[in-house]
Amino acid sequence: MQTKAVTALYDYWTRQRGDRLVPPRSAIEPADIAAILPDVFILEHSGLHDPRFRLAGTRFCAQFGRELKNTAFDALFAPDQRNRIARITENVMAHGAPATMQVQLVDGALETTQAEIALLPLASKGRTADRILGAFAPLPDQRQPLSAFRYATLGALSVIDPSRTGAAAGNRPAIP
Repeated sequence: MQTKAVTALYDYWTRQRGDRLVPPRSAIEPADIAAILPDVFILEHSGLHDPRFRLAGTRFCAQFGRELKNTAFDALFAPDQRNRIARITENVMAHGAPATMQVQLVDGALETTQAEIALLPLASKGRTADRILGAFAPLPDQRQPLSAFRYATLGALSVIDPSRTGAAAGNRPAIP
């Protein structure tokens, strides 16, 4: 984990999870993560194999130049990667396995910026993970985009083993 927002959200998620595989949605209090709330989002299982934004932070929406609520998460990605992104989010929920993605963002001038996305499963109906709590943050020392990001491409995916202590110890090798 390379950004403050992703690290802070993962640490909070871990505390709220406790001994459970996945924390319940009711355990998440926005006031507890106020400092990173503009970078936070929640995805909801839609049954269409494309989890949709239930809510998205203001900074996250601003970076893509539009309101993201009710849009498909995979729609942020290049068309040839959308099925893979949908499968990744579905697997995060189906297996209760948190993950981070390293992505390359492309703006209107076709300039690129690197960013990190956390995908942390949440349960709102019993023990079944049917939502994802996430954070989006450009990597430190990245240039500011000239315009809103048009799309993202997946660079690497890391699945986290939350049974290990410490975020660094819990990361499995990234899959390019």
